[in-house]
Amino acid sequence: MKRIIAMLLTVLMVFSLCACGQSPAPAESPANSDSAPAAEPEAPAAEEPQDYDYSGQKLIIWTCLTADAQYEVLNKQFTELGNEMGVEVEVERLSFNEMIQKLATAASSGDVPDIMHVNFGGTAQLYADEALMPVDGIIDTIGADDFSEAYKRVLTGADGKIYGIPDWAMHTSVWYRKDLFEEKGLEIPKTWAEFKATAVALNDGADMAGFPVPLDGVQVAAQTLYELMCSKGIYFLDPKTGEYIFDQEKDEAIEVIDYLVDLYKSASPAASLTWSWGDYRNALAVSGTVAMTLDMGAVIGNAQSNNPEMTAKLGCFDFPGVDGNKVASFGSGYCFVGTKQDEPLREALITDFLIALYTPERAAERALSRPMFAFPSYLPAFEIYKQSEKVADFQTEIDTIFDAFENSTWYWYGMENGLSPMSAHIEATNIFGVALQGACDGTYTSEEAFDLINDDLAAFAATM
Repeated sequence: MKRIIAMLLTVLMVFSLCACGQSPAPAESPANSDSAPAAEPEAPAAEEPQDYDYSGQKLIIWTCLTADAQYEVLNKQFTELGNEMGVEVEVERLSFNEMIQKLATAASSGDVPDIMHVNFGGTAQLYADEALMPVDGIIDTIGADDFSEAYKRVLTGADGKIYGIPDWAMHTSVWYRKDLFEEKGLEIPKTWAEFKATAVALNDGADMAGFPVPLDGVQVAAQTLYELMCSKGIYFLDPKTGEYIFDQEKDEAIEVIDYLVDLYKSASPAASLTWSWGDYRNALAVSGTVAMTLDMGAVIGNAQSNNPEMTAKLGCFDFPGVDGNKVASFGSGYCFVGTKQDEPLREALITDFLIALYTPERAAERALSRPMFAFPSYLPAFEIYKQSEKVADFQTEIDTIFDAFENSTWYWYGMENGLSPMSAHIEATNIFGVALQGACDGTYTSEEAFDLINDDLAAFAATM
């Protein structure tokens, strides 16, 4: 609206000048001027840093971490900082879907919170709504080299500026029963063919499924497909240009869907068509009815809380590449964002508050509040994280996941080239569940499933 008003005012001014018959006077050429050349203007003096008094100020913070353990740590840290800085802090926790819906209304009305602790989808939506302040200066103050380059890339906008401060990161791995691998003499699979053969070998009639293919329509189906796509080097957006390219990779994408359907029919429980995160985690870690599953590590927390004897039996490895060369993987995480402010005092308050959140101890505490394995993205916190009793028995798994983050390529769907509203759209649509469930139960061919997904995403890409 501000841009429209500005354009209208410009047009009115031009018409006013024309109506009055006025035109700008031509500039006098220095070659024809008798006067001495004008002195070069002095460079403006650098602005001195302001010492603001934050007393009486209030910060509104939203988080979509609704689990009590995570929320309690965040709320404790926010309250501590509020007391230290003499400001009131109000924290609201919302489920992800509630947050997305509320963001749409808040962004259009300008009634957004000051700070948010949010995942990539929420960050991308706020960025698309032009509601975020860039945080490059904050990251530089904390220490830019102390954050993963991949994580900073994901949170970078089209203008080259970073709009989210990485907090903690997760990586999709294959979590598996080490005892069953040993019992059956199985090695870690290195190719897609070996992975399927391993899943089939672990499949034991009605009591044990080798590998579930979870396809719940809310995010899970998209995540399952995307990990397979990444390993083959297929993306929704071009990592270099940001162009929508899924429609250009149809044949390769159909091969991925074919493989997913084959895994489902060969080694997955029939009910997994509608499984969400809790279902497949419990099947591996609690009931012990599957031998492997894709996950970001929360299976360990499930085992520790509900079936401690299973904890020592679980390990992880990277989902393999088609012929052994894995091109990329699927990563995730959370970040802090600050919303645009009109007042310098408010921007300074948000900046100082966010910087203060990044002590090694606070960053490690936030990461450890999540059921494993959420790594602190602030590297000085990583050693504190590794020394925690909570992860003491999983140093091998930590090294495996950390290596995948730091030394491989990983993406979040829709954000292969940085912040994009495509990510929020993928989070909100259930077309992946409809298409992939249909491919597995015979309702659709793999090509028809691809077309359903592509038609939905291409239509949205055209609006970006």
